[in-house]
Amino acid sequence: MHYVYIGRNEVVALIVGLITGSIYTWLSLPIPAPNVLGGILAIIFTYIGYLIVQKIRGAVRFGRPNASENVA
Repeated sequence: MHYVYIGRNEVVALIVGLITGSIYTWLSLPIPAPNVLGGILAIIFTYIGYLIVQKIRGAVRFGRPNASENVA
């Protein structure tokens, strides 16, 4: 069972992404990600589609794991 929740790693990734994007823009370099909204949405919705199928299969739960459950 996999769990999906906003935790420390996601917050750190958000901060690193904002800093990286700011530095690349400040140095007038091309960003290391799709520079159009369509490309970014394709990545996001690909992940959302993955989560939907995993949820239907019962292989993923949303929220923080219970302390009593053994999570590998």
